Amino acid sequence: MRVDEIYIDMAADILENGVDEQDVSSKVRAVWNDGKSAYTKYLTQKFVEYKEGEVPIISLRKIAWKSAIKEILWIYKDKSNDVNVFNEKYNVKYWDSWKDQNSTLGKAYGYQTAKKFISPETKKPVDQVERLIEQLKTNPLNRRLIINLYDVDDLSEMTLIPCAFMTLWTVREDKLDLTLIQRSGDFLAAAAPGNINAFQYYVLLRMICQVTGFKPGKFTHFIQNIHIYKKHIPIVKKIIEKEEKKDSKPILKINPEVKRFEDFDVDDFELIGYKPYEDKYSIDIAI
Repeated sequence: MRVDEIYIDMAADILENGVDEQDVSSKVRAVWNDGKSAYTKYLTQKFVEYKEGEVPIISLRKIAWKSAIKEILWIYKDKSNDVNVFNEKYNVKYWDSWKDQNSTLGKAYGYQTAKKFISPETKKPVDQVERLIEQLKTNPLNRRLIINLYDVDDLSEMTLIPCAFMTLWTVREDKLDLTLIQRSGDFLAAAAPGNINAFQYYVLLRMICQVTGFKPGKFTHFIQNIHIYKKHIPIVKKIIEKEEKKDSKPILKINPEVKRFEDFDVDDFELIGYKPYEDKYSIDIAI
């Protein structure tokens, strides 16, 4: 698959040309569970433009695609920052390391999608998802269609400042194009081409298209700092030595009966033709 080739090329580029954090700084923010600094090799300003109709998920390793969709539903449909909701409703627990004493992410992620503001177009209270859908239906050539999870007034009260934090939406004839802006990304865990972040925002594009009547257009993923943790380098090298699986031809199907964004459920999604390598890796997550 084309996305496998992009994944391999970017990984090789980071490993060969990436800046070594230990060469330029004695301290980094991220640490491992034992408190040791989590250093990386990184490149800046990398982007991938996926073709129309291309499902951005690699076959070189198995991607937890259902968990990726569950996270999108939690943030954009449920508009929740409650980690207990994520655990109990979706049985996904990877946000536990960042929850506060109230078991939330503070004013991050779902807090931002739930927050009401006065729409500049209608002058009525609305949240960001509601405004996007309403404007796509009534004013599709609006060039201000953005969802932004990075509110400077709330940063100090976020347990983790969002990594994938902004989406920009543009109608092009009968198609809807999406650009995802990501400030920072862990290559192995989530941010690489065809990994969790790319796949889940492709799903979000498909969801928004379904409820607004547009066809999915171009999906572009921009990452300011894409990094491979030095502890992850041996795993990444194993993955990129694999040959792409030519029989993996993923197609994402979404229940066509869903007409309202708030009605989507994880059972409305089916990924067929996805045949990745089943190798299991122990991937430590820096916190």
